[in-house]
Amino acid sequence: MSDIDPSSEPILEFAENLILQKTDTYCSELQRRILSTALQGERKTYDQLADECGYSPKYVKQDVAPKLWHLLSQALDKKVSKSNVRIILTHEMRNTTQASNTSATTPTPPSLPLEPQSTNLAGKVKILLVDDQPQNLRLLTDVLEEQGYDVLQALNGNVALQAVSLDQPQLILLDIQMPEMDGYTVCQKLKAEPSTQEIPVIFVSALDESWDKVKAFSVGGIDYITKPFKVVEVLARVQNQLKIQQLQQALIAQNAQLHQANLELQRLAALDDLTQVANRRRFDAYLLTSWQAAIQGQHPLTLMLCQLKHFNFYGSGGNPQQGDQCLYEIAQTIKQAIQGPHDLVCRYGTFIFAIVLPQQSSTQAESIAQKLSKQVDQKEVGSPPINLSIGLTSIQPKSDIGIEAFIEAGDRNLQQARNNGGNCVFTDDN
Repeated sequence: MSDIDPSSEPILEFAENLILQKTDTYCSELQRRILSTALQGERKTYDQLADECGYSPKYVKQDVAPKLWHLLSQALDKKVSKSNVRIILTHEMRNTTQASNTSATTPTPPSLPLEPQSTNLAGKVKILLVDDQPQNLRLLTDVLEEQGYDVLQALNGNVALQAVSLDQPQLILLDIQMPEMDGYTVCQKLKAEPSTQEIPVIFVSALDESWDKVKAFSVGGIDYITKPFKVVEVLARVQNQLKIQQLQQALIAQNAQLHQANLELQRLAALDDLTQVANRRRFDAYLLTSWQAAIQGQHPLTLMLCQLKHFNFYGSGGNPQQGDQCLYEIAQTIKQAIQGPHDLVCRYGTFIFAIVLPQQSSTQAESIAQKLSKQVDQKEVGSPPINLSIGLTSIQPKSDIGIEAFIEAGDRNLQQARNNGGNCVFTDDN
């Protein structure tokens, strides 16, 4: 490779930076060589450049060079070609330099937020090529590696399946007509495995009948390219499928975040803000669900209503903040004492907590209530100390019994416990 003319080097650097800023695209080494040759005025044909650099003349003339002039035209918003590139870039570079010098003496206005740059799809993307013709593999590999893709190769279906199991690609370009195992079978095997079924497969085949294409899509192919292929078409279809895959992955991640946020909202909607146990709405729904499950499973259901006595923090002369903290601590004490996997502690009223105990008999629940009453009593909060009045009712629910009667029974037993002076448990057996 000939040395770059010192006078052309700043223009070349300016062109590369301009393309990157305007199109978010890096120039390949081959594109840089073509541009450098044009800037220095060397009278070399694309065939000569291809021979010097070891590429096919068709690839240079039909893909690399046209793309370079298109990128420059897009960056400069005017038609750029091999013949006029030096004049246009020199003029643009001079205008940019003058504008920079002017802005250096002018106060800089507040900057606006920049739009996020587009993602480079080629970055760290692995593509597997499967074809029994080595020349096809070489050509496609050169084309894709030139764009920055990481390319894997397989000469037959069995090697392809082994390669996928060891190093999973983001995209597969698959030939159909291969010995031992054709492309249709390879694709079917990939789509049959949960770990590989989401990898997009583009068929690349000399078969051009409609039936062949229909079968390719029916076995799970995502696109179809007919041989002899055009380089620009292959690159466009590859980039298109990678973009679709990227958008799908972003959508999956977004849906997962939304699902997680929805679960958190549901959890918060079911909580009492102050005590951080379930609220009355959650109690109503859970009791009904437990009632229906008890009817179906023919097992007992127990309800415990607990009312605080001697809670004197609110009202005249009280300390509301201390009262809120006390309510929270007592609610957490109750929650920690109720250990059943299906048991639920709720704030039923201002000073009343309800506990739903599925599959718990009256005897089992009474033991829990006595333990709970003792734990709250031991806290010795307030003056006189706060304690619990507990009303407990247990039933074997049936379809001809109303749930309202069950709640009323629990409420009556709570009234009796309160009438007995509090700090006690009253059950259906009292």
